[in-house]
Amino acid sequence: STRISGVAVTTSVARGEITLDVEAIALSTDEVYQLSARITGGKGVVEAYASEASPHADGRLSITHAWRPDKLWDTHTPENTYEVEVSLLNASGDVIDTWPPVRFGFREFVIDGPDFVLNGKRVHLFAVPLDNAQISAAAATYDGARETLTRLQSWGVNAVYTHNYGCQPGT
Repeated sequence: STRISGVAVTTSVARGEITLDVEAIALSTDEVYQLSARITGGKGVVEAYASEASPHADGRLSITHAWRPDKLWDTHTPENTYEVEVSLLNASGDVIDTWPPVRFGFREFVIDGPDFVLNGKRVHLFAVPLDNAQISAAAATYDGARETLTRLQSWGVNAVYTHNYGCQPGT
């Protein structure tokens, strides 16, 4: 039977839009579907919309909607998140399937030449390796990692990376 098997959310601060990319199983390429979205924030529903969507050859549907939320997600406001609940409807408007809410932050991160840009503002990243898993089992626990991250944050570190790849330029 036709059903949703995944939802991806892409946001653009520069264009003021949200795109929902929905993967579905057993879509008929002869039918036109609708996608309905209900976005909730701290005070309930903040945006709701529906749009016609025709299946792509790979079994996906996507819709883009113009929206500029009141709150953007960034490194200083990680609590600024929303949830979107997506429903797949047939051409008559009957609900076929609904995907559980997906949590997201409305933000846009781009690399512009040598600059990192978050929500239209240049940001500076101070990154260091996170070595807890290599140090000890105790350091690799949730409490151990939290203590390390809190200490690094107090020093101004705002990004970490792990050693699951080479660190030479170009790798």
